[in-house]
Amino acid sequence: MKLQGRVALVTGAAQGIGAAIVREFLREGATVAAIDIKPEVRVGFQAVPEQAGKVRAYVLDISNHEAYRSCVEDVAKREGKIDVLVNDAAICFYGDIFEDSLENWRQVQAVNLEAIYWGCKLVAPHMARQRWGRIISIASTQAIATEGRLGSYTAAKGAIMSFTKSLAVELAPHGILANAIAPGCIHTPMSVIDGVDETQTELFEEWYVRRRKIPLARPGEPEEIARVAVFLASDDCSYVTGHTLVADGGLTVTF
Repeated sequence: MKLQGRVALVTGAAQGIGAAIVREFLREGATVAAIDIKPEVRVGFQAVPEQAGKVRAYVLDISNHEAYRSCVEDVAKREGKIDVLVNDAAICFYGDIFEDSLENWRQVQAVNLEAIYWGCKLVAPHMARQRWGRIISIASTQAIATEGRLGSYTAAKGAIMSFTKSLAVELAPHGILANAIAPGCIHTPMSVIDGVDETQTELFEEWYVRRRKIPLARPGEPEEIARVAVFLASDDCSYVTGHTLVADGGLTVTF
C-alpha cells in the first residue's frame, strides 16, 4: 500500500474528484480527513471496497479561515501529524464578462484560490517539522485552453498553477513537494457533461466526442484523476515538484 501510515486532508471530498481521491487514499492505507461544506461527506465513505485506512469527516466552509484552522488543528492533535494536503474544493459560475458579477468573482476566488493559500499556510509547519510533505492542488485545463464564460474559475485555476511553482521552490528545503493536477473533462457533477441543461450536454458530445477534440473520445472518470493523486502523494513521487500534471485524454494538445 502506497500511503500506509500517512495522514491526509482532502477538501471538496463529498463528490466528484475529491470523493474519488478519498476512496483511493483509503484503499492505499491512508488516514483521511474528508472535508466538505456538504453534510453528505459524513456518510460517503462508510463502505469503501478494500478499505485499509480510516476516515473522519469534517463539515465546514473552507473559506471560513477560523473554521479551517480549527479543523487542521484537530486533525494534527488526533493523528499527531499531517503528511498530505489535497486542495480540491471548488465552485463555478457560468457567464461571460457581461453576465457575471463582482460578487461571483469574489466568491470563486475565496473558495478556489484564497482557501488553498490558507490551507497550505496551515499545514506547511506540520510538514516542515517532519521534513516530509505533499501538497496537491486540483487545477484545470480551463487555465490552459478555455471556451470562455468561466472567467473567475479560469483565473483561479491559472493562479493555482503559478502558486504551485512558488510553493515548490519555497518548501523544497523542508522536504515538501508541491504539485498540481489539471483534469480535462471529467464525469463529475461540476462538469458540463452532466449538463446545466440538455443543450450543454449535447454541445459536449458534439464538440469534444464526435469532433474528437478529446483524442480518447470520452470524458475521464474521477478515479483516473485519483490515481494520479495517489502517485503525487506517495514516496513514488520523490523527484517531481512544482509541476502541473495534465490528465485530459489529449484535449489540450488539439488546441
